[in-house]
Amino acid sequence: MSDALQELEPLQRLIIAYAKSADRDRYALAFALDARFAEIIRSTSETLIGQMRLTWWRDILTKPAAERPVGEPLVEQINLLEANGENLAPLCALLEGWEFMLDDFPWDDRQFENYARARGCGFFDFALPGTESLTEGQAQTARAWALWDFARHCSDANMRASAFDRSRRILQSRQRTGFDRSGRPLSILCQLVMRDVRKGQLAPDLYNPASAARIIWHGIAGR
Repeated sequence: MSDALQELEPLQRLIIAYAKSADRDRYALAFALDARFAEIIRSTSETLIGQMRLTWWRDILTKPAAERPVGEPLVEQINLLEANGENLAPLCALLEGWEFMLDDFPWDDRQFENYARARGCGFFDFALPGTESLTEGQAQTARAWALWDFARHCSDANMRASAFDRSRRILQSRQRTGFDRSGRPLSILCQLVMRDVRKGQLAPDLYNPASAARIIWHGIAGR
């Protein structure tokens, strides 16, 4: 088990269990960095401080491995995956998505779109194996996931409702996007989003016996 995987919540570990073994470290790093950036935003009361902390991570992602600090498990995982040929550019996009979270509320259409595209597509693009770009359908799904997750964690009621409505409209305006076996963890995320969209409300608890059973079934059967 990688250091990145050990940092994850039980739900994320369950999701990653359905990735191919060769892909698990990459999925784990995507989830772990996304969670680390989220924690920076949650724990920051001053925009400048938050920007400085995110800039530290941007430097990590853009510097040569030899210039990165030692002792940080996620940095070591970045070094390892980069040495194995992984492209870190999508992680820079993921970071950019979280940088948009430093903007004051309320947001306009452009701010929602910039956030959703950067965070969602950055996460999905890095998580999926290979070097090809996301398809249009996958990119739309990625945006919907980012908006849904924003809504799940936002304390501002108006922003929460707006983000969820945007996620719902994206998913209801397009056909279901399929992922092959390598993208099974992402299709599980999509199942969680669609469950809330179908019900028209955000589930209070994602990790419960019922949802775990659905995740296990989808992870095994892909349905």
